[in-house]
Amino acid sequence: MSKLISAVVITTVVAIGLANAQVPAKPHMSAMTNGAVDTATTSATVAAKATVTSNAPVGALNECYSAIGDQPRTALQSCLEGKRREAKSQMNSAYKKLEANTKEIDSSATVKALTSLRNSQKAFESFKVAQCRWVGDSVMGGSGSGDLLNSCEVDLMRWRTNQLAN
Repeated sequence: MSKLISAVVITTVVAIGLANAQVPAKPHMSAMTNGAVDTATTSATVAAKATVTSNAPVGALNECYSAIGDQPRTALQSCLEGKRREAKSQMNSAYKKLEANTKEIDSSATVKALTSLRNSQKAFESFKVAQCRWVGDSVMGGSGSGDLLNSCEVDLMRWRTNQLAN
């Protein structure tokens, strides 16, 4: 049973990690300089870094690194907070629109659909908090933990907004 749980956890972490991977947008600087923690250099991490770096994902952290240029890291925090507020507002708008559209449907299943929507949103919020806390904690107290947590929340809220809107 523990092997099965370990396999599921590893698969989930890899899938989510690759989907939301954030690499320093300043490749000439070390991860430590950018506020992330260097990981052990094994053949697996080198391969993973090469894959992620060659296809650097568009995410809140990379967007803010690009936006702040050579400004101090404190500008990064401000950028991420702005993106977090914007993503939360967009997600809440998409939720309210979907909820309103669902309420307009004249069906005996409307109440059930609304209950499921609310439960889904609550489950998403719980997942977002737990997942992003893990992402932040995974740098073992590094100075970039808050940045990683905020960028994780932005990226997950953007994903959720897309799910609610489509």
